Amino acid sequence: MSSQEIKHQRIIIKGFDGNPLLRESKIPYSPKRTCGECHNYEQITRGYHFQQGRTDGPGNIVISDSFDIKYRWNLSNGMYGKHLPIYFDMTQLAKKSNKSPSEIDKSSFWYVENCGICHPGGGWGEYDRKGILYYNEENKKFGYEISGDQPEIDGDYTQISMGNLKYGAPWDQSGLNEADCLMCHLKGYRWTERGATLRGRFFKFGPTVGAGWANIKVSQDIFKNLKVDELEVDYNKKDVADFENLQIHILKSTPDDNCLFCHEISDGKKRGLKWSIETDIHKAKNLECISCHPSDNEHNFAKGNSLNQTVRDDLDNTMNTCEDCHYKRKDKKAPRYKHPFSPRHMKIIACQTCHIPYLLNPADLVYDHSSGETIIYNTTRFLSNNPIDPKKSLSEINPLIWYPSLKMERGKIIPVNSIIPIYWGDLDEKTNEVKPIYLWKIRDLKKPIIKDENGDGIPEINNYEEIKAFLKILKGNDRFGNPIAKQPVLIKGEFLYRLDKRGELEKIKHETAQLINLSISHNVVSGNQVIGSRGCRDCHSKDSKFFLRKILIDPYDEKGRPIYREAWENMGFNKEKLIRLLLEQ
Repeated sequence: MSSQEIKHQRIIIKGFDGNPLLRESKIPYSPKRTCGECHNYEQITRGYHFQQGRTDGPGNIVISDSFDIKYRWNLSNGMYGKHLPIYFDMTQLAKKSNKSPSEIDKSSFWYVENCGICHPGGGWGEYDRKGILYYNEENKKFGYEISGDQPEIDGDYTQISMGNLKYGAPWDQSGLNEADCLMCHLKGYRWTERGATLRGRFFKFGPTVGAGWANIKVSQDIFKNLKVDELEVDYNKKDVADFENLQIHILKSTPDDNCLFCHEISDGKKRGLKWSIETDIHKAKNLECISCHPSDNEHNFAKGNSLNQTVRDDLDNTMNTCEDCHYKRKDKKAPRYKHPFSPRHMKIIACQTCHIPYLLNPADLVYDHSSGETIIYNTTRFLSNNPIDPKKSLSEINPLIWYPSLKMERGKIIPVNSIIPIYWGDLDEKTNEVKPIYLWKIRDLKKPIIKDENGDGIPEINNYEEIKAFLKILKGNDRFGNPIAKQPVLIKGEFLYRLDKRGELEKIKHETAQLINLSISHNVVSGNQVIGSRGCRDCHSKDSKFFLRKILIDPYDEKGRPIYREAWENMGFNKEKLIRLLLEQ
């Protein structure tokens, strides 16, 4: 009997008051009351998928207005609290305590409403930053009534988001976003409908809709995302699961499809992930996500050591590496590697570098927030199947192919997607820190005229006069009468642009302007597709795709032209060493 065939005991589906529901019931069910009857709900929701930076391993609340001494706008090390310049609208969670509406970008309510589609619930979907329920249905009290906090400018309860004083945070009407066990443990789960339900502010109904037990009417929001306008619970529906026999549909192990709904949205967009038998040898050999990413009792899935993601670093390197399975034989079925070249290569080149030579799924490459709207360009815009010359595609190669950047990291060359963020910030001259400016403040500006100099139909802020004009108006006030920036700057293409004391534009290298590198670990190939399988000349030749591949540094210079750098520079090699490396073998 397979793990997926192990029978689950009969499930009594219960409402938020703990009472069993009937098939004729018209109220949503509660995962906490239903699954938590037998499973330790509090322990499970301590997992990082549920918390995303709100708590640490033991469950202590670590998110804080003073979490990061250096980058004071980062409130945690996870997606809930960390500034994300390579996400839509450059999301920034509001602090718990604020002095004015000018300090607020997005509330906790906004996060549940808009990020909940890929968040399983629990954690910040239920509890505020003091560990109190946002709204308690038993005593009909908001969390701030218990803590004594003032809700007007409290990041958990404020009605304000993105400068909108009437955005709202009606926790008493939406209900809470409980952890939804069926997102992972039910085949055919309705993720899209659940996401639309959260966007419609029916938080407590999300799990019911996801299980297929509701009739919904949807429309599109201003960003063209689906949102539910009306819904009616219907436990007679059996499209996904049978209300009275839910136990027969429960999966013990999470199938790949359930992982991929969320991870193909995030990792597909950011890393080009495409998990299929055609694109990854591990999938072709019948390995599943949980083969490499097993879970513990708290539902923390084993993880590696990603460059840019910092949530729960204490769990880094808990999954097996390539070497663990293929060299140290932790997996007896894994083939032992056989490489004809010098072992020095293994010391300086990560396995993924040669075994992920290219990707077939486009990935985001540029996040341009400078206009106040997020413009995203993916790899198809600036890269091609010709790594040496991205402007000239090769007819004999799959046109979908693109080549990742190569970077020296922790002593090894690894493949990454180098994403370019472009945004406005406020420079602190004393600390050299750049605080991002919220996009709603940019949208409010009476903007200077900007041109489309690269002819792609989208005007870009790139020439010096345009940048100067924007920097000048950013010294004004926002809609609440507070200064937008004391020393406004533009972050773009590894440079910081600012006005000097004479009012002239100054362009300097700055740490904040570095590209954001996301490590690539999936879409592993074998056989003659692997770099080096055809011999030394795969890399060591005058037209080396390995050392000479182009990496986008800036999508448009002052004349609208893209700027590239070659991979050997990213690896930290000098010109003299490059010449030695390119000698034909």
